[in-house]
Amino acid sequence: MAKWIGRPSVIELDALEQLPLEQATTVLSQEQTPICCCSVEFSGPLQGQMVLAFEDASGLALTDLLMEHPVGTNKEWTELCISAVLETTNILCCGYLNSLSQQLVFNSSSKDELLPGPPQFQREFAESLMEFLLMPQAIQFDQVIVATTRFQLNQMPVNWNLIFVPDAASRIQLASLLDDHA
Repeated sequence: MAKWIGRPSVIELDALEQLPLEQATTVLSQEQTPICCCSVEFSGPLQGQMVLAFEDASGLALTDLLMEHPVGTNKEWTELCISAVLETTNILCCGYLNSLSQQLVFNSSSKDELLPGPPQFQREFAESLMEFLLMPQAIQFDQVIVATTRFQLNQMPVNWNLIFVPDAASRIQLASLLDDHA
């Protein structure tokens, strides 16, 4: 990530939580304003989605950094700005999924790779977005699992969230894999 942005950066797992759906929908924001997100569906031994979510100001500041403009230059989501955050999402998700694949040993005869699909950009209310992402788990369980990630850029916190959301079947498999590691 530091190479892509051209600045020192830190990405840390902030929380791995099992929450009731109504509480999980507020993970991104409790405000009633739209946020932007880039989502990536992944497949392989586990399936689900990864989401990079951010407020307009944080996302547009990222595009300014990537385009080597002063922060505040980009004021709206142009095709070039959207392309920049989609590529950032692709880089982050690939790194995250590669790391996860290395940490877990899957009980399958197929390759143990988690394969990301193409990222997609959307602008939505945070609660609606999280409800949509978590519904496959919520249908089967009374609580959902969400992993969130914290970012720092130039040693300053950045208001971006990278969220790992396994589907219902993968949630069961993850619990088994984690038990095997204990």
